[in-house]
Amino acid sequence: GTRGDVVYYGADDDASGSTALIAVAKALSSNPTRPKRSILFIAFCGEEMGLIGSRYYTDNPLIANEKMICHLQMDMVGRNEESQTGPASENVDTIHLVGSKRLSSELHGLVLAMNRHVNFRFEYDEEDVFSRSDHVNFHNKGIPIAFLFDGFHPDYHQPSDTVDKINLEKIANAARLFYLVAFEAANRDAPFKKDSGGATSKEKAA
Repeated sequence: GTRGDVVYYGADDDASGSTALIAVAKALSSNPTRPKRSILFIAFCGEEMGLIGSRYYTDNPLIANEKMICHLQMDMVGRNEESQTGPASENVDTIHLVGSKRLSSELHGLVLAMNRHVNFRFEYDEEDVFSRSDHVNFHNKGIPIAFLFDGFHPDYHQPSDTVDKINLEKIANAARLFYLVAFEAANRDAPFKKDSGGATSKEKAA
């Protein structure tokens, strides 16, 4: 978007997540093997204004919330985080896995199992992240969620969030991971067991 004469490109926040979403949808639609369950792909508006789009949807769902077995969220999945563990150049395969164990250890376990095909190194520190993207409205309705997030960086919400800084392979791997998770989840006979509500980030890291 723009603010005055300044262009905010939003390459990571959140063109990266939208790109991954489209990639997963394209891959699933081209798979001749259809899953047992329907899969909805939704790009919500109004996230920066207070999660407006996802809140409206979860209050007025196309499919009853109690029939939703999980929600998978990708918001900012295209950058290498500059962290205490090392510079961005050393974090090409790290990504934050947020909230996946809060309502269902089964969903968390599925993400970990599918990650064997992608080999992300997961970070779990989520205190400043969990409530800041659209997945939280699904969590508040009792729907198990998993959220991929690449971490904050100096270009967050700045005009300097440009495509030349994007790690395209990280976007591709985020899409690969959630393609696998979505396909496996949609072929389950039963919903994910809800058994770990309120788990802390320390418990997740254990």
